[in-house]
Amino acid sequence: MSILRIRRSQLISKHGVGSVFPGTDGISRLTAGLDKWFTHEYDENNKDIYKADFKIKEWRLEQRLGVSHFRAPPDYRKFEYFLQGQKNLDLKIPFLRFPTWHRCMKCKMLYKPSRGLHIRDIGTCKRKYENKDCNGSLVQVPFVMFCQSGHIEDFPWNEWVHRNHEPQCEGKNLKYEDDPHKSGGLDSIYITCLSCSKKGQTPVRRNLKDITSSSNNNESTKLTDLLEKNFRFKCRGSKTWLGAGVREECNHPVRASLRSASNLYYSQSFSSIYLPSVENDILQEIIQIMTENSEIDMYLKSAKDFVPNEEILPKLLEKFEDELKNFSKDNVLKALNLLSNLEKDDGSHSNRVTGDDDFDKETPFRRLEYRRLLSNDSSDELIIEKRDIEKYQKNFSNYFSSVSLIKKLRETRVLYGFSRLFPNANKDKDIKEMQKMLRKKINKHEDWLPAIKIYGEGIFLKLDEDKVKIWEEKPEVINHINKIQENHDALTAKRNLPSKIISPRFVLLHTLSHILIDKLIYESGYHSASLRERIYCSTNPNGSMAGLLIYTADGDSEGTMGGLVRMGEQGIIEDVFHNAIESARWCSADPVCTEIGKRDGQGLEKINLAACHNCCLLAETSCEEFNRLLDRGVLVDKEFGFFD
Repeated sequence: MSILRIRRSQLISKHGVGSVFPGTDGISRLTAGLDKWFTHEYDENNKDIYKADFKIKEWRLEQRLGVSHFRAPPDYRKFEYFLQGQKNLDLKIPFLRFPTWHRCMKCKMLYKPSRGLHIRDIGTCKRKYENKDCNGSLVQVPFVMFCQSGHIEDFPWNEWVHRNHEPQCEGKNLKYEDDPHKSGGLDSIYITCLSCSKKGQTPVRRNLKDITSSSNNNESTKLTDLLEKNFRFKCRGSKTWLGAGVREECNHPVRASLRSASNLYYSQSFSSIYLPSVENDILQEIIQIMTENSEIDMYLKSAKDFVPNEEILPKLLEKFEDELKNFSKDNVLKALNLLSNLEKDDGSHSNRVTGDDDFDKETPFRRLEYRRLLSNDSSDELIIEKRDIEKYQKNFSNYFSSVSLIKKLRETRVLYGFSRLFPNANKDKDIKEMQKMLRKKINKHEDWLPAIKIYGEGIFLKLDEDKVKIWEEKPEVINHINKIQENHDALTAKRNLPSKIISPRFVLLHTLSHILIDKLIYESGYHSASLRERIYCSTNPNGSMAGLLIYTADGDSEGTMGGLVRMGEQGIIEDVFHNAIESARWCSADPVCTEIGKRDGQGLEKINLAACHNCCLLAETSCEEFNRLLDRGVLVDKEFGFFD
């Protein structure tokens, strides 16, 4: 049996539920739904699993995503004779062999086992070849079929070759072969139905040309349009990762893709910097009791929609006297109000770019972090040391109003859904709808999501608000950013996604974050994928934000050595900042990079301006926006640059 080792953090990102990826043994796998996690094959009731070992509490994210708790993916533990009281032994993450169609490398026939092949099975062809048993090795076909809503299933080989969505032929004798006289593209791969040929009919044969192509601005695809004349083959809503036969209604066009393609899976996740206190430690303690005590939590959920907090309070204190006896009525009411404010969020995914909090659900969530990072209050899991900005050099303090060294932080990352084809294809879906992609059904007994808890360090910088406000209101700045807005609006319209407002402030903060990370990588010694950004941006006059957190929080790590924090000290960060700004003035691809950026934009659908791989782009794990919405011009352009 082959053993696939995978980091727990990867199950929250690129290898999460519904992802397709190849193992080191060459077998392509599909990560199964959460219903199959924390189970034993030999124990139907799973009595020997102690789920509390994996429980993660993060009250803000629980309220944001509407779940009771989170769980870390199970780690594999083998029985050891010399250890006592061992728990949670032999837990594995379930994977499904996918695609189920295989190709014989000897006779070239397509083969689909009636009961499928187990991952541990090598598989050999059972057909006759040249009057003897073939026994050729079976390998998975390279293509699968999917839609942008997230559904995925085997490529419809039989339907494609017969040009019919309900072919009369059963398709048991399909041959997959390459035409040696063609160049090697999709048009050189032919599927032939030998059953039809034996019946004396005209041999049914068709190549795979255009199966991966789109048409009509992604409203349709070549696969949808060409499968059958006068019939548009739509997605059948297969949730293959949740089990055979699990489907839902879907009307999106389908397309084919290589099973190893990067656009087959984009994890949708939330992250949160753990705040040990909201206003003070007492409030935090009350909130933890309310969210972690299942009886209190259930009582509040049943009453909150009908009764104001002021009326809930007396009954709550009476019913749960023992749990809340150490707290004053005022503090309990404050905690109730704080929880209610978080729950007013309707659960739809946010647009982190806009500064209008009426449309942006992420901004209020991050504002709590922003306020705490600006303070000097520390605790066991969030150690903040605020520095005196006046002691920094003028070429730095003229632009920044606050510097904080985050010597320890805890980040919680949660997987709540995924999309295919485009990173943001499901952003307009309700969070609860997204969670339905992860399991067959949601119930109160299994109300959890997978998450990881990571410790790291960071540097928090706040730009001078007054300078930012003056800069972002300049007509030349607004006109420049409008190019990104127009290109982004065209992109969202093309993909039928909701549009969003892109503020100059965000592009400024985002690009500044990227060029600082690029320099910090070399100065601090961390590799390029270790540093991450967290942008705090809002133009709301009642709570504006203009800050960024650059931090290290590597998956499966328990902390860092302080190398990044040191870079924020007086006499060091100034040089890093100066070098970053100077490097932004010239790209190795200039003048092309700058000129194209000013004229049309570049990158995916031209939603970057003066930003390319040579100057601004980072590892995608480091960026919150998939390396989009960047422009060096807002930093250093002689006409409208903030730092010029």
